[in-house]
Amino acid sequence: MDIIRKKQKAANKKPYIIAGICLVLVMVIWQISRSNVSNIIATKDTLLIDTVKRGQFEVTVRGIGVLVPKDIRWVATNISGRVEAIYAKAGASVKVDDILMVLSNPELEQQLEESQWELEEMKAQLHAQKIALESQVFDQEALVINSQLNYERALLTLNAQESLIAQDIVAVSKIAHEEVKIDVNQFKQRWLLEQKRLLKSRENMQAQIKAFSARSKRMQHIVSRMQSQVDGLTVKATIDSIVQEMPLELGQRVNAGTNLARLAKSGEFLAELRVPEKQVSHVALGQHVTIDTRANITTGIVKRIDPAVINGSVQVDVELVGDIPKEARPELSVDGIIEIAKLDDVLFVKRPMFAKANSTGTIYALDTANEYAQSTTVEFGQMSATHIEIKQGLATGNNIVVSDVSAWDGHQQIKIN
Repeated sequence: MDIIRKKQKAANKKPYIIAGICLVLVMVIWQISRSNVSNIIATKDTLLIDTVKRGQFEVTVRGIGVLVPKDIRWVATNISGRVEAIYAKAGASVKVDDILMVLSNPELEQQLEESQWELEEMKAQLHAQKIALESQVFDQEALVINSQLNYERALLTLNAQESLIAQDIVAVSKIAHEEVKIDVNQFKQRWLLEQKRLLKSRENMQAQIKAFSARSKRMQHIVSRMQSQVDGLTVKATIDSIVQEMPLELGQRVNAGTNLARLAKSGEFLAELRVPEKQVSHVALGQHVTIDTRANITTGIVKRIDPAVINGSVQVDVELVGDIPKEARPELSVDGIIEIAKLDDVLFVKRPMFAKANSTGTIYALDTANEYAQSTTVEFGQMSATHIEIKQGLATGNNIVVSDVSAWDGHQQIKIN
């Protein structure tokens, strides 16, 4: 007799599977939490670390730029010509009246010579005319004298006749006496007339001499102007300076008004700094500036702030008031630190990378053992070229990482080796 054996039910494995899954999840969560804490390890030697300090904090604005000459002049020509010789090239040091170049213009020189001849001719004509007029005046003066003598002679005769008549001496007829009266009156009128003619002759002489003199002066001015133009063919330096530009070549033709050379006055410079637009609002005229030429340090003051914004920055002109460095030259790159204000008894630290003034940011502060860097929210205040004010979030003596920590985004704690 066959005995039917009953199959045993398989053991229930479902609870074990669930338990395994839960264990895996716990381990994953634990690993994630561990990685969020310190799965990034940074080497201390590769980090820039600074300590928060309390004390006086100088608010500054940094700008970069170049040195430019304080006094720049272009030497131009007021005539056309051809470059015959160049005596000073770009970079040369020149004194006042040193010859920079020589131009040629044969037509102008010929015109000057002809004008000089015309002037000499006009002067000779003026001299001849003056002599002729003076001769006419002398002739008129002689007529005045003759008229006066005739009048006085007739008057003398009249007086003698009247004296005889008064004594009842009949020696002169009445008709002759009346004729003498007429002569006296006639000679007197002629004398007065000749005096008027003499006056007009003198006035005419002065008027004609003045007219000839005016023509002569006009011609003299023409000659002087042409002489000045010819002299201008020899181009000279107008100040003690350095030749910055000499854009011409031998044989080149230049027209009136062409710039021939650019001169920069020696030893006087301005620093043209470019300041970020967001920081220029703190800059004011007269503020003290430290200029670094990368070889020496000098000082200056803010003289001008350009109202225009170009490529996110504003030009600030600084007049150098300290000793001019020996390496100073046009277009020399410089750094400028503009002193805005001084704050007493404040917390400050070297400016972390990407930190902005008057804002809230995140930095990594080290623990007391300098083994971990913890993400910390900090409120920043005013900023200088290298440091920034701490309003909240840190205390005196805290060490923070000021180098680039963008690779640590999303991590609360970093292990420091």
